[in-house]
Amino acid sequence: HLLREIDRKRFIPLVVTSLDKGSVQSLFRPQDILCWYRPTLDYADRDRWMRYCPVKRGPLRRIWAYLFASAAVVANLPRLARMLLKVATVRPSIIHVNNGKEGLLAARLLRIPLVWHLHGVSPDIRRISNAAATFISISKHISTQAVRHGVAAERILDIPNPAPVCAHAPVRRSEWTSRYDLPMQAVVLAHVGRLVRWKGQLEFLEAFARIADEHPSAVALIVGDDVEGYNTEYPRTLRQFVHDRRLNGRVVFTGHVTNILELMSFSDIVVHSSIEPEPFGLVITEAMSAGAAVVAARLGAPIEIVEHGVTGLLVDPTDPTEFAQALGSLVSNKEWRMQLARAGQRVAREKYSPQSWAKQIAAAYESVAAGAVASRAAGRVAR
Repeated sequence: HLLREIDRKRFIPLVVTSLDKGSVQSLFRPQDILCWYRPTLDYADRDRWMRYCPVKRGPLRRIWAYLFASAAVVANLPRLARMLLKVATVRPSIIHVNNGKEGLLAARLLRIPLVWHLHGVSPDIRRISNAAATFISISKHISTQAVRHGVAAERILDIPNPAPVCAHAPVRRSEWTSRYDLPMQAVVLAHVGRLVRWKGQLEFLEAFARIADEHPSAVALIVGDDVEGYNTEYPRTLRQFVHDRRLNGRVVFTGHVTNILELMSFSDIVVHSSIEPEPFGLVITEAMSAGAAVVAARLGAPIEIVEHGVTGLLVDPTDPTEFAQALGSLVSNKEWRMQLARAGQRVAREKYSPQSWAKQIAAAYESVAAGAVASRAAGRVAR
């Protein structure tokens, strides 16, 4: 969104990314890629390594973690050095870090102003705070956490993530129903997210099981996969639940879906049910933009996005009775879910437009650049 919408007469954006090559080619122009940097060992590898630790806590677990950290430094050093050299060659005016600590290292080594995008709050936020010129937070929920960890509130800019614009042609329902072997008149509830425990697919299935008999037209799509291999047992748990509750004909596991906005446009209801506080909840704004009615967990940032009863419904996903009642009320009332969907789509277009978001990011860059110029001028005067 940023590269597509930013004023290129004022800014020259260059990307360092670890995305897969296919995503890079589809998302960016070749001239926008400064460096493709993919660590040999990353956070997913660390998570898998820690699972093999024979103890849950104590000195041995810390040693176990240090062993991985040491191996990662050695394995990643050649690629890291090449990336740092490329950044040093162009010497950007600003380094904007969305994820990973490599950008922090580059900013410190090259003494370049750092913009740190808060998608969550890590334990070492104080160390980052000492290096960052400003923080961009994706939600008030994350901003509040950052302040609690010692970041000054005046250094944080609340800029919620943008919602992609649904510009494709109207979705042919028949194409999607045939793809997943669904009845044309089915009321489709899609749960979209990685198949990891905290995303709450199990809670959704429990709620769906409670309404399945009363609403025979309802079908559930579990959209997503455990693409990083975090928890291979959890997808099996979900499938076993479906089997045990005799929901095999009512629940479809789609796996990873690339054209997710089209799937959401085809769905009647999109469900978000994270059982831990969500930093933002991009699925929610995507669904709103796509024109689906939304049911979301009232944990974390979703309460900033969804106005209960106006642009969607908020539920406690750990309360199966409340969750099931919300789902059933929308399945049985087409007019109401369409009303919520229209209101949500209007808010997505007005409040979360990529154009508005890019302007706010550009204003943050302008402020950081001006501060850097003033700081250099003050340094020259002092000398």
